[in-house]
Amino acid sequence: MNLDWWNLFYEVAISKSISKASKKLNISQPAITNQIKKLEEHLNCKLFFRSQKGVFLTPAGELIFNDIKNGLNAFDMAEKKLMDNDKNLKTTIRIGISTTLTKTYLMKYIKAFHKKYNEVIFEISTDPTMILKEELKKGKIDFIVAKFPFKINDEFSYIKIGEMQDIFIINKDYKELINKTINIKELTNYPILIQKKPSSSREYFETFCEKNKIKLHSVMEISSSNLLIEFTKIGYGIGVVTKQYVKKELENHELFELMTTPTFPKRDFGIIALKNDYLSKGSHLFIESLLKKEKK
Repeated sequence: MNLDWWNLFYEVAISKSISKASKKLNISQPAITNQIKKLEEHLNCKLFFRSQKGVFLTPAGELIFNDIKNGLNAFDMAEKKLMDNDKNLKTTIRIGISTTLTKTYLMKYIKAFHKKYNEVIFEISTDPTMILKEELKKGKIDFIVAKFPFKINDEFSYIKIGEMQDIFIINKDYKELINKTINIKELTNYPILIQKKPSSSREYFETFCEKNKIKLHSVMEISSSNLLIEFTKIGYGIGVVTKQYVKKELENHELFELMTTPTFPKRDFGIIALKNDYLSKGSHLFIESLLKKEKK
């Protein structure tokens, strides 16, 4: 049996596209089609339905998919374990995390870890949290660092790292609001900048508004916290952001925290991983470094 066939089968199945599998594996589409055909001939059954929307598993394909997935994961775990035995710790740590959280929180830990283990490679995925969860389930990343709310079921384990505080921010154009505490309902008269769906921050914001029975006027939805901060700087509206993300701007009085009653409750952030999944020694060591430094 040609193991390459099964690897091709797996990549086509999870991507639902021969073209996407081609890019991932750096193999031409005709070559993939030909190898899948050979596998189907060897098994004497059809594995995929083909349509304009992509390719989908047949009942026979569904029957063997999970076994193939488990088998390939076993090979991957064996490879990780062998790499962990290297005294120089040559491994890759794949983390799912937002761009802003990487910049404001994770970067300093990566820097310290890199000095100690300079042959470790970091791969950072910055897709929305909902997409990162799917990438974690497919084994494309090792763990996620995210703020909550984050919907967790029995597939996942969670380790709390710390807490973060969401706030409203304004620039000097809103001088009537600087150094003033207002009732949250007064914000209905102002333009609000919020994060675009899907995002845990947006979900958290909507839950807060619903709980306080208010409907704020959103003038812009932005996928990036960095861009949201920049638009707030030019006075486009009142931004909703995590306080730790704008520490320098608040200290330099480039932006100001708008005090409200009530305030946002603090929210946890932490590490999400798959239960019963093998994490490399490098991932374990890096997670330990995060937990140790947060406890100090």
